Amino acid sequence: MSRVSSLFRLQELDLQISRSHERIAEIDVLLADDEEVTTARADCEGKEEQLAEARAANAKADHEVESQRAKIENTQKALYGGSVTNPKELEDLQLESESLKRYLDTLEDRLLEEMVALEEAELKHAQASQKMTELVARKSGENELMTADRLDLLSTIERTTTEREAALSNISAEDLETYDKFRRRFDGIALALLTSGNCGVCGVDLARSKEQEIRGGNTLVYCDQCGRILYAG
Repeated sequence: MSRVSSLFRLQELDLQISRSHERIAEIDVLLADDEEVTTARADCEGKEEQLAEARAANAKADHEVESQRAKIENTQKALYGGSVTNPKELEDLQLESESLKRYLDTLEDRLLEEMVALEEAELKHAQASQKMTELVARKSGENELMTADRLDLLSTIERTTTEREAALSNISAEDLETYDKFRRRFDGIALALLTSGNCGVCGVDLARSKEQEIRGGNTLVYCDQCGRILYAG
């Protein structure tokens, strides 16, 4: 896949996940008709927020550990690589290496704590989600089709999220940062599909030279009017 097609595929997956979440929210409104379901939903949403925080904390702790290991590796190379011969400098490097290793132990302990916290958050979220699903199903016998639809949507979200993780492997960190920024700015639509030489979102007519560049797929080309990344399809 080209650079731009990888981003467009990511957008398709994100839109599908977003639409599934929106539809689930609509179904929940229709099915929830008492305080018990409302309470369960609030608990599930709270657990989802806690899970997001735990994931962020775990990712940060993991990054800090990897960063510290890289610092240690660089110090070890300087210490034993032969580039430093001054005894005082070697002694300073040795002290620095020992200090870095001690702090790595602290960071690894912190990462372990965050991993345990993440597992607990995942379990609590799963339990809360299951409880809410069971409550909704029990209380909505006349709405069996909507209940089945909700379960299908949850499966779709799970499957699509897995596909999204795989799609990320084809996207650079720089392009992902750009995509996320544009996605927030343009309400989820970071890329616009080229349609008959026009931007598929704002409709502006594009120059032939720009259209050819867009069809190459390996350069991010932006619409002059709406600012979105353009994709030829």
